[in-house]
Amino acid sequence: MFIKMKKTLSSIGVKLFLSFWLITLASIVITRLVFTQIEHQSIIIPTVKEDTYKLKKYAKRIIKRSHKTPQAILQRAPFPPGLSILIKDTQTQEVFHNNKRDAQTTASFLSKNSFSNLTTVQFPFARMTGPEDIQINEKNYQVYLVVKSKHPHFGSLFMQLPFWVRIIIPLLISLSFCWLLAKTLTRPIIAIKHAATEIGKGNYQARVIDGETRNDELGEMAKSFNQMAEKLTTNINAHQRLLADVSHELRSPMTRLQIAIGLIESSAEQGKPVDKHIARCEREIGQLDQMISNVLSLSRMENTFQEANFVMLEVTSILATAIEDAQYLANEKNINIINNTEISCQLLLDETHLLSALNNILINAIKHSEENGEIEVSAKTSSGYLHIAIADSATGVPEEQLPLLFNAFYRVSTARDRETGGTGLGLAIAKQAVAIHQGTISAENNHSGGLTITIELPINKTKNV
Repeated sequence: MFIKMKKTLSSIGVKLFLSFWLITLASIVITRLVFTQIEHQSIIIPTVKEDTYKLKKYAKRIIKRSHKTPQAILQRAPFPPGLSILIKDTQTQEVFHNNKRDAQTTASFLSKNSFSNLTTVQFPFARMTGPEDIQINEKNYQVYLVVKSKHPHFGSLFMQLPFWVRIIIPLLISLSFCWLLAKTLTRPIIAIKHAATEIGKGNYQARVIDGETRNDELGEMAKSFNQMAEKLTTNINAHQRLLADVSHELRSPMTRLQIAIGLIESSAEQGKPVDKHIARCEREIGQLDQMISNVLSLSRMENTFQEANFVMLEVTSILATAIEDAQYLANEKNINIINNTEISCQLLLDETHLLSALNNILINAIKHSEENGEIEVSAKTSSGYLHIAIADSATGVPEEQLPLLFNAFYRVSTARDRETGGTGLGLAIAKQAVAIHQGTISAENNHSGGLTITIELPINKTKNV
């Protein structure tokens, strides 16, 4: 649950929503603050203890002297430079002051606003603290202390800026946030674009560096692009190797074919029989045809995974068909193919590709088996997989060469060599056919001295009978 929630919160959709929401919220708050300051030309700040002390001191002094009117108090009471007193009539809202510049600004503000609790209001170059309730001639008044600021508050400096500057600041802040968001979102996209351009120019080593460490959709896209580039590079390298191998393998039968044709011409001139040489030509042409057919089949399997047609099929039926087809070829060497399959289950399979894999493995086993030999085919299910094993009784393969058997045109340098015929593509085709089913194929030497090819297919989408 936590992992799912974390993945959801790190998605690009949520990030876009939160980013735009925060930018909008910040813009609204800052704009509101600016317009409030423009409207009132003042801000409320924390009260200064010294101002509170002075306010109470002057309020007591006013009460002690028992003046009859506020004007009399302001005229007779001396105030030090940078300090003045405001007296407000709580009934008429009239504000009395000593005509100082700072007092005039604050008096105008105080006549339009009322305070019941102790508050400090910052103006551009002065601050006002109050009220302190007093009585003058048995009438209620409020006393406020105004102190000229030696170091203007940040808000005061802001309020002294021109009107257009105070308007443009929120716009610049929101613009900066949006630019950072756009830069963050477009950086991996631009990196993918550059990498794609480089690959288009033939630089197949280009990869996306920026954005691969992200945990959102852009990070996943960068990783997917790099995986695609890796697969593309692997396929291109494989095709280049395949082309080189095909060129090399075609050279041998073509050379033998040219020699046979030359011998036919020479024998015809000398009046000697040419049947043996013609048979040799037919054999080489047949091998060329088989090799070209196998190369096309392998290339098709490597590049058309999406064309596989998966349907629910009976495994034992497909095995029986493959064994029946191979037995015709095995009869020429008096080889018996034994079917030891006892399970009965259905899997989602592509019949054409699976039969191709089984036929190539069986033909490979027949070609390398001695006359009067045996080939055993068995199948079982275990640990969520269907295991199909085809074991022959021919000569085994050196352990270090077993993983190489499924490479195109690979042949071992033992009894399993060119003398047995073939193109060296059968097991490579079988590997691709099994890969289409998301399975694996492997080879190992068995106890009878021969080779066992094992196919493992996942059965997580099977229907047991």
